Amino acid sequence: MKIRFIFLVIICFLQSVPLKAQQPVTESPGRIFNRIEEGISFREIEKFSRFFGAQTYLSLTNGNPGYYSPNQVFYILQDYFRIFKPVNFRFITMSDNTDTPYASGYYKYESKGIRGTARIYISLKLTGNNWIISQITIN
Repeated sequence: MKIRFIFLVIICFLQSVPLKAQQPVTESPGRIFNRIEEGISFREIEKFSRFFGAQTYLSLTNGNPGYYSPNQVFYILQDYFRIFKPVNFRFITMSDNTDTPYASGYYKYESKGIRGTARIYISLKLTGNNWIISQITIN
């Protein structure tokens, strides 16, 4: 009898607890890639800095590759684009309908009066209900 009563109490409790609704993903990968493209083109890292993950992998032509915090990524990219000033940037390849969206493109820059080209690769991963930047490679 006691076991039935406890079981009944547990069932009533579970029915009264509202289930947490699945929150929709905040922004689509395609929209995030558009923000990144615009931010790089105009050296405005703040346009996409809110998408930096807790540990973003960063590999740049002028630095040491590794995992960095969002603040570190912000300042490293800000310094990088100050030295390698964007002349033109567009994503050429974009895959945003997968579990691991990515985009890549050519980055034309000017540094100390000399123009150059680098390849940019960026990938995202889903953390909770948000897409975050998991990797930025410029080489």
